[in-house]
Amino acid sequence: MWVVFRKSDGKVIAATAQAPGKKETALAEVVRGLVGSPSIEGFDAVEVEDTGVALGLRPGNQRQELSVRAGTGGKMAVVDATPEAAFVQITTNARDFHPVDNVPLIPGDGTSFLVVTLQKVGEQGKQLATSAKDNNDVIWLRPSHGTLREDRDPDPREIRSVTLVGGIGRFRFYSERAKRLATVQMLPENPHIQAGSLQVELT
Repeated sequence: MWVVFRKSDGKVIAATAQAPGKKETALAEVVRGLVGSPSIEGFDAVEVEDTGVALGLRPGNQRQELSVRAGTGGKMAVVDATPEAAFVQITTNARDFHPVDNVPLIPGDGTSFLVVTLQKVGEQGKQLATSAKDNNDVIWLRPSHGTLREDRDPDPREIRSVTLVGGIGRFRFYSERAKRLATVQMLPENPHIQAGSLQVELT
């Protein structure tokens, strides 16, 4: 079977059961049916032996997004491009917590701080740090109160985001001189990562 893909990004468009040696026919058949009548020059096709993969791309039966990339020996390979669902697990080094909702407590003195750890995990809570893609996820941070700084000494720099390395990132939340509830929103650049927020009560 032939899998037709877009040259610009490798995204698979469809599959067709043309016989070996008839790539041009497969391309013409698929591209002709696309909306907007795009040029056939923007597409290519690769023959795959895995009929399960090819059949899964048929209209009405697509359960995953596939793409085509260069494989070993100059060959092309059809790969699953659907990113694994990931979440940001948030923990702190807090020692005191509110007795009702378990929110971390720190003095509202302008100098106390919490070390916050962000851990990228999968749907089952398993740590995700097995490939290069887990080394560059940027999580933007938006505090309602307090100050965010690097987790280092001396003179930690004030920050607005943290980059996960090996699926892990750390920063410090510094209190301010007030008694109030502060919230730090976590905003991942990657739309396939879900993150919540952290609440800290300044006492």
